[in-house]
Amino acid sequence: MRFFLIIFLVASAAISFSQTVNGKVVDQADQGPIPFAKIYFVDLEKLIFADSLGNWMAMNIPEGENHLIISATGYSTIHFDFVNDGSVATITLEKAHHEFDKVIVSNNGYLHRESITNIESHSLTQLNKIPTTTLGEALTNIPGVYQTGIGTGVSKPVIRGLSGSSVVTYVNSLRIENQQWGGDHGLPVTSLGIGSVEVIKGPSSLLYGADAMGGVLYFVDEPYVQNNTLKGFVQTKFDHNSLGSSNQAGIQFSKNAIHLNVYGGYDNHADFGIPNGNQVLNSRFAQSSAKLAFGFNKNKWVFNLRYNFYNGRIGLPGHTHDTIIDPLSFQTTNQNRGENVPMQKIQNHFVSIENKFFFKNQELFLTLGNTNNSLKEHEEKFFFPDIIMNLNNSLFNLKWRKKIGKNWTSILGSQGMLQINTNGSAATETLIPDGQTQDIGVYGLMNYSKQKWRVLFGARYDVRTIKTVNEITPFSKSYAGLNYSAGFSRLTKKTTLRFNISSGFRAPTTSELLSDGVHHGSFRYEIGNVNLTTEKALQFDLSYALHFEDLEIIINPFYNRISNYTYLSQTDSIIDQFIVYEYNQTSFAQLYGVDFGFHLHPHFAHWLHLESSLSTIFAEDDNKNPIPFIPQTRINSQIKIEFESERKFKIEDVVIQHLYFFKQNRLGVLETVSPAYHLLNLSVNFKYEANNEFFISTGVRNALNSNYIDHLSGLKNFGIPSPGFNIFLSIKYQFNQHLKHD
Repeated sequence: MRFFLIIFLVASAAISFSQTVNGKVVDQADQGPIPFAKIYFVDLEKLIFADSLGNWMAMNIPEGENHLIISATGYSTIHFDFVNDGSVATITLEKAHHEFDKVIVSNNGYLHRESITNIESHSLTQLNKIPTTTLGEALTNIPGVYQTGIGTGVSKPVIRGLSGSSVVTYVNSLRIENQQWGGDHGLPVTSLGIGSVEVIKGPSSLLYGADAMGGVLYFVDEPYVQNNTLKGFVQTKFDHNSLGSSNQAGIQFSKNAIHLNVYGGYDNHADFGIPNGNQVLNSRFAQSSAKLAFGFNKNKWVFNLRYNFYNGRIGLPGHTHDTIIDPLSFQTTNQNRGENVPMQKIQNHFVSIENKFFFKNQELFLTLGNTNNSLKEHEEKFFFPDIIMNLNNSLFNLKWRKKIGKNWTSILGSQGMLQINTNGSAATETLIPDGQTQDIGVYGLMNYSKQKWRVLFGARYDVRTIKTVNEITPFSKSYAGLNYSAGFSRLTKKTTLRFNISSGFRAPTTSELLSDGVHHGSFRYEIGNVNLTTEKALQFDLSYALHFEDLEIIINPFYNRISNYTYLSQTDSIIDQFIVYEYNQTSFAQLYGVDFGFHLHPHFAHWLHLESSLSTIFAEDDNKNPIPFIPQTRINSQIKIEFESERKFKIEDVVIQHLYFFKQNRLGVLETVSPAYHLLNLSVNFKYEANNEFFISTGVRNALNSNYIDHLSGLKNFGIPSPGFNIFLSIKYQFNQHLKHD
């Protein structure tokens, strides 16, 4: 801690007096003022608005480079680096016709500026135009992103065919660990207070640690509101399929240098219904969550204290000890939401302290954090869990960025974490032994930018040490990896070209090495392999986009070769009436495919948006045999019809979505064919605008009541279909109050 104290004192001593910046937002075509434009200082987390003449003023802005996002109704959002040299900042915006290539704009400003890779940035509002039951389901609207899980209560993201420990999750600057190696350990984040998500696909990031062979999910909280503002909302959503309700409320406050966001949520769902009219027994779940963000912004110092709490009870459908499985045994005509077994009880506490210091042409970021994940699995007893595990993770994240001359930027950083996994003394079963995992990594990046071109290259070195802390299963071993990334981009008004080549490193986890027991959540007996070695990846990623006045097209092929690929394979053995799964490695695996999309927004029908994307992945081992658990090829098409009206109560838009999943007949060992299927979803979104605002969304998911089982579903072997026809209704009340100035 002495090292971090010295950094803090030195940085604090270097903080000087702040400056006031004046600017104006104008139309690119006629240089006329753009009223009420939104100007967001990303690193400072400061939001201001222009006045009716496009003028704006911001206080406490440090000298040197600042990173801004500027947006206004009817104009394209832009992101650029603004140099505070005391002059008036004039910002020009171009009238928007449509915006499809979202990789150009990043909500928090970190990822796309510091990586040459193809990064998708999506607001949660846009992903949920047709509201979903879970955050994981909303993420599947992103090309190349799928989900696996068991029922509606457990959803795990899959990026380009990889999931679990191969996908790294961040919430703001905090890396989240929650025993994600387990097939039933879902996404550790709810939608509460989340503003947007950014996705890096494949091992293309040096900034966010090892393990990201599949990619990175970077969730960004809702920003603080404008100074002297009090804002709040209450929202509820009902799903008729599961008789479920999802409820959220929040307050946002900003006064002078103090900022505060507080949110709370509660969800409760009964067993979900399937197309034949029955319900899936024990697919119910209930969860409560809370979130707090406290910010302080003064001169050249930004401080954030963030806390997330989650408590969930999740039913585990598909439980059986029968050797011959009857799908009807998992169905019921009596829909229920009461506590039942088998189930999981999960409690998460995530806390982080963020400090940002700004100097002329330099920035220093330091995050200290702790995450705690408590997991209990009940097989047959309500009050006595069979598995009790606690994962405590302490971490730090240090990053220093410096502008060198006009065109060069250097980034140096270090990350580390200490994970301590313990089993409860009252547990009757132990899946993995008590142990510790220590990670330490250092990295460096150089970024060159001039006119239309950007070039980035860098390297990272990581060491992971795993050891058990009991005498029954002694194990201690270290794994090291050196990674690199290099690429370029060329951005013009009509084209965007990106190319990146990068390596990746993932050390085996404790579960892959030392598992030996029944995992009730995923209904299998898992056996680890102490001989596993590190996975090493090499990915080539190309992205090319064309931008026309009423049409945009993007194509993104990729090739990812993984040496010592680790996979969980089903055997023909049975232990304690559970199928045995073993961790194995093949000398290499190759995953390759393409994401393709277009967005048509014709001039003659400005109210119409037509979007479609195709995602396909192929995966095979060194003998050209298909690798198991690879998602089906998917086409996601959407029609959005917008309405313009001066009435207080109006229809904002109508959205129709069609999903087509191709047949998956490239099968791993003991896998079965998944037939093709269609899904049709529809929503109508209303708005009532007076002193405050009401938002109403209603519609239907799986309007055709399609009977399907996704290839990645953890319930596929039990013959349990996914949810059928579902009518939803969402109502949100929102107020925004300006406070008096001091």
